Amino acid sequence: MVRPPYWVGQRLLDLAVNRWPEFHGTMLLRTGREPLRLPLPSLLDVIYAWWVEGATEKDIAKFHRQLTTPPAGAELEGREEWSDEETDDSFERALGSLRGAARTA
Repeated sequence: MVRPPYWVGQRLLDLAVNRWPEFHGTMLLRTGREPLRLPLPSLLDVIYAWWVEGATEKDIAKFHRQLTTPPAGAELEGREEWSDEETDDSFERALGSLRGAARTA
């Protein structure tokens, strides 16, 4: 399984958090399911699909480039904090924060 770099997931989560009422409401209306109960990879796919829905191929390509462009100055090789295990753990922590924010909203 090939995973996208951590910043792709972080950017998608930021997008959903910044537009939480719209994202959350849309998902509840369409599916009746709480998006935060989805496994993280599925949640990220749902956020991506929600954002690109109705977009042109050109707009989708631009969005994909924005998502996948590494952060400025990122030194990615050999960094323990960017290992698959640490990335998985940090995503889980971020998801836990989202769940907490959703409960208080």
